[in-house]
Amino acid sequence: MEKIKVLHLVEDLKIGGIERIIAYIAYGINKDKFDLEVWCLSRGGEIFEELRNKGVKIRILNMPSARNIFFLIRLAKEIRKEGFDILHTHAYTANTVGRVAGIFSGIKVIFAHVHSAHWNYPPKFLAVDRFLSFFTYKVICCSKAVADFVIKKEKIAPSKTVVIYNSLDIKKFEPALAEKVYNDKYRVGCIASLFEHKGHRYLFEAIKYIKDNFSCQVRLVLAGEGILKDELVLLANKLGIEKNVEFMGLVPDVSRVLPFFDVVVLASIEREGLSLSLLEAMAAQKPVVGTNVGGIPEIIKDGQNGFLVAPKDPVALAKALIKIFENPDKSCQMG
Repeated sequence: MEKIKVLHLVEDLKIGGIERIIAYIAYGINKDKFDLEVWCLSRGGEIFEELRNKGVKIRILNMPSARNIFFLIRLAKEIRKEGFDILHTHAYTANTVGRVAGIFSGIKVIFAHVHSAHWNYPPKFLAVDRFLSFFTYKVICCSKAVADFVIKKEKIAPSKTVVIYNSLDIKKFEPALAEKVYNDKYRVGCIASLFEHKGHRYLFEAIKYIKDNFSCQVRLVLAGEGILKDELVLLANKLGIEKNVEFMGLVPDVSRVLPFFDVVVLASIEREGLSLSLLEAMAAQKPVVGTNVGGIPEIIKDGQNGFLVAPKDPVALAKALIKIFENPDKSCQMG
């Protein structure tokens, strides 16, 4: 039986949630039925190298601009030449460029994967998504919250949408005892890119609140990079918590650092589709704290497997962390 040829198209494959999701798909796909390739529109990245080293068919297309008509024509020709049966695009740039090229290539089945809910998208972006949905077999939404955005904000027909939650390799996150590498009693992990919508500044204020109002020793470890790093370093100094915060940088394999955390937190203020880092923490049996944003309430049941707090509320965030610190038995049950 001839295999079904599937192309996953993404802008790049640096370290991030979307990129790790594509890796999980590539590793988990039924190789007896599907022949999968991953193409990067603009550049590679750490996940690109990981996939290539593990034998995944992959390439970089060096797109000069998303509006370059000659690139669109070349991409359409390449898709047609390779004879793909399914085109699966990820995130706005690839969803736009990929679907336009896919339409001109004549490919019959196109999936567009939406990983976040940008409620403040410019109207022209919404219009483009709405128009391209008519040529899309299904718009895959990573949570009900994202589906709600796609249907209500982008005005895409509900019949065009399907909710498929992010997946991961559970075996990779089997709980392990970590060696004591810090002198601090409690270690709070935050695995997120350093961008405004991830809410790090509110998390910093929560750490200051704990430091000022409780006797416990706490250390916040940030796994991720981004444009806010310098600002966050200054903020830590301003708040007097510079000794309580560690910037770990990019972490290619989060399963290696999760055992060192007592709790994993995500303080996002918007745009959160379905946090892969929280799912990975839960797979590693770590208690989690998240904000009531996007798809996070779909995976955290407040008081059962973690705690939910309002976004932009550092005091509530701090108190949720303290509950976990002061109730180790219940925290173990949450994990």
